[in-house]
Amino acid sequence: MSPVLPFTRALTSDIFSKLSPMAMVKEAATTRAERARLTRRRMLDSAGELFIRDGYADTTMDRIADHAGVAVQTLYYTFRSKGQLLCELVEATAAGDEEVAPVAQRAWVGEMLAATSGHRLLALAVEHGADIFVRAAPLWPAVAAAVSDPHVDRYWAGVAAGRRAGQARMVARLDELGALRPGLDPDRATDVVVTIVGHDVFTNLVTRAHWSVPEYKAWLLTTLAQQLLRRPRLAPSAYADLSYSQQMTT
Repeated sequence: MSPVLPFTRALTSDIFSKLSPMAMVKEAATTRAERARLTRRRMLDSAGELFIRDGYADTTMDRIADHAGVAVQTLYYTFRSKGQLLCELVEATAAGDEEVAPVAQRAWVGEMLAATSGHRLLALAVEHGADIFVRAAPLWPAVAAAVSDPHVDRYWAGVAAGRRAGQARMVARLDELGALRPGLDPDRATDVVVTIVGHDVFTNLVTRAHWSVPEYKAWLLTTLAQQLLRRPRLAPSAYADLSYSQQMTT
């Protein structure tokens, strides 16, 4: 028997460690998980394209599956129903990534609530909150068409409740800072925010009237400051680093 040289023994050990059953199972599991993630993403993308192009009623699960290149059974196994698929699609689209944290847990919310001026707080809320609308707005007609589905109805009611709760937190922080207009009750202020920062206003100005998103953001910040703040004249430093700063000076 020929001797096994040290470097040969090390190389052989390294190869077999990589090909050990545990390593192979882990690699296969990772590959399966990645394939599943990509397939799920493809199904969501296909559903979004068809919902936007053809509407909710005319987009069947069979058509989504065919467009995504999967069996319809796979689509049902993953999402259970067309209504649940729509809700998960809206959630992922609004977030920008199906795996991103809920809105309340995102870094920009923490930055907003940590702001030490009402001007900066509102400027950050407008910057990031409007971007959620930009991503999700193309799917709102599908949601409106699907509200007879109990799952979609419950989901959309939850979205509305979550939005109000988030906006109430923002108003509470303005109140802590002493930034609210004298005599403006926080509950009434939240009512104002819910109305101004609403889907209908965004749809009317951006989708139908064709305002640019920076124009909408600039208008929204100015309007919120006028309605909510003790000192509504905005400091340029509050928005200088944000995407709509140029529109604030025109």
